[in-house]
Amino acid sequence: MSELPVAEFLQGLREAHETYKHLVEGIPASLYVDAVDDLSTNLYTSPQIQTLLGFTVQEWTEDPNLWIARMHEDDRERVVRAHQESNRTGGPFNTEYRVYARDGSVVWVHDEAVLVRDENGEPMYWRGIMSDLSKQKQAEEKLRKSLDVLRRTMEDRRQLLLRLEDAQEEERRRIAADIHDDSVQAMAAVGIRLELLARRVGDDATRTELEALRSEIAAALAALRELVFRLTPASLERAGLKTALAEATARLKLRGGPTFEIGADLSREPSMEIRVVLFRIAQEALLNARRHARAHRVRVRLTDDGDGFRLEVSDDGRGFAMPANHALPTAAEHFGIATMTERAELAGGWLTLRSAPAAGTTVTAWVPDERLDDAGSAMAAGDPGRSDD
Repeated sequence: MSELPVAEFLQGLREAHETYKHLVEGIPASLYVDAVDDLSTNLYTSPQIQTLLGFTVQEWTEDPNLWIARMHEDDRERVVRAHQESNRTGGPFNTEYRVYARDGSVVWVHDEAVLVRDENGEPMYWRGIMSDLSKQKQAEEKLRKSLDVLRRTMEDRRQLLLRLEDAQEEERRRIAADIHDDSVQAMAAVGIRLELLARRVGDDATRTELEALRSEIAAALAALRELVFRLTPASLERAGLKTALAEATARLKLRGGPTFEIGADLSREPSMEIRVVLFRIAQEALLNARRHARAHRVRVRLTDDGDGFRLEVSDDGRGFAMPANHALPTAAEHFGIATMTERAELAGGWLTLRSAPAAGTTVTAWVPDERLDDAGSAMAAGDPGRSDD
């Protein structure tokens, strides 16, 4: 072989080495080769280790304990355990952890390595790369804090709305009590006096007029009693949710409309707060079914469902076509459905609505048993609603 080809070969080899060196040292991460041992003794590290952690290549290579010693104490056990498992199985090493840099600052790194074997399949060394994740982790931490603030804000809003809801229910009870104790009693007394007066009056025309007036008062009295029930049904507290719903559907039936069927399979009676939530949702759904669905039959089901209670109100009415996005309407679009949804979510539950033309409509709500889950978790499931009041 002549000297010229050998010289060209050596020159090409030097150029290839320089190209490889520039390639390795141009990567914004530290490449390394480690021994297959418990300490992951470093055999080679690219110069980027100084940019990444502040240590020189010589310092990082000569101290076999440096990698583990500089690892954050909260991550060390986990990372060493993963390293030992990779040594045992030969599987890839891939993890994230914190390292104390030379100046004491904390650097998040992503460390990934594969095992290189010889032609006989025997382990030779680990070839890996460490890259800086600090900016990403800082961004994630800022996002986490922002989400925490958002969660706290949403929980504060939820608690405020719950207090407003409680105050509204208390006001309903007060108004109902006032109507029952004052207006209802007064009108009932007037009705009785009119009936007695009509019996004593000898003039037929006057008696007829008094009877008509007594009938009007009786109708107004019935309307007031219905208003008292709608404000706060006494049976909800005395007899439970199923009885209150049965009473509500019986009152609706007296005014005409579909046949109502009530079914309950509850192993326990919900707390009063949950009874109120489910009753108000059912009340709105029943009114919608009666007023808008033109249904012949409405079915109400109460069941235990996991750590909560499920309410389902379904009818065989005309139904409607659901929007493509299945989004529940806002309060500006359909106040009643938006109110039902908000009641369920405030209680830590969810509400869905299904419908199709000529196939009826089903409202399903789930709320957690507050005795099992006081905090709740607001999970809204999206199905659009229908027209209501």
